[in-house]
Amino acid sequence: MRFPPFGAAKWTTGDHQRPLRIQLSMVTALVYLDSPLHLHKGIDVFPRGRLELIWDLAPTDLVRSLRSNGSGSILAAKAIHGAYVDAHKRFHALLMSASPIRNILTIGPESLVEFYTQPLRIDPAIDWKIDSQPYESFVPRVPKPRGRNPLYTSNQLMTPARWAALQKAIDAGGIPDGELLELYRIRSKVRWHELRVAAIEASIISESLLRAYGLEVLRQAGFSNNKIKKLKDELTFNNLLNVVLPLSLTKGEMRKMKSHIESVDTLRSIRNDLVHGNISESELDEGVIEKGVESAIRLVRFLRTRLL
Repeated sequence: MRFPPFGAAKWTTGDHQRPLRIQLSMVTALVYLDSPLHLHKGIDVFPRGRLELIWDLAPTDLVRSLRSNGSGSILAAKAIHGAYVDAHKRFHALLMSASPIRNILTIGPESLVEFYTQPLRIDPAIDWKIDSQPYESFVPRVPKPRGRNPLYTSNQLMTPARWAALQKAIDAGGIPDGELLELYRIRSKVRWHELRVAAIEASIISESLLRAYGLEVLRQAGFSNNKIKKLKDELTFNNLLNVVLPLSLTKGEMRKMKSHIESVDTLRSIRNDLVHGNISESELDEGVIEKGVESAIRLVRFLRTRLL
């Protein structure tokens, strides 16, 4: 089981044999911290862990699937992966809430295919047994991923030309910071399938900068501070994005920004539905969220040029 980066100190052999016991819906999850491979000044700087899942009583079809070498193994593969995802999320939530550890980088959980085929996994073996019987290996037949590993697709490869482009950005003062840098981080969350968080956070950043821009537009139009204060309730995200911003753009600027405004507006609507419980994360379209975040980046880059 992947652990986020944190150090472990003062652990004895007995401590490593005592797991965290997390009760899931139909499974008991035991999370162990393994003995360290190497200590640095008495600290395990890269803790490794493992997860044990206990079904009591195990469904007959689950056991049958575990014993299958063919397509029938997918039921057990999904059951194990589903329990892993649930345990992974709860373990990370506990780390952030019930421990003093605050600087936590969430890694994973991996998708079904990645879970069983990830070449970077330290120990890919999954063993299972019934009661006191000997352990058996479980190697399910999961759908093979189409195309190349996501780590090595074209947009993930650093080429000499792209390396040179980084220097060009440096020379032009193009290193992002503030809201723009945060949006780039949010874009990565989309790739890690954190769609709800990405939609909400990107909307908040877009609205915040739009509000600052809208107030500046009103000031330049001659509105007094008292008048602006009276209008603040009318300066909703919707009005700022779909009324104030378009009215402040030239025809050429509007042509360039129109599609991005529409995508951010879609993101705004999704944010509202999520906040009010009208939709769940499972109903979100990753492509729509990714397009919305990309447009939020373009929008924020444009707004920052106007607010400098």
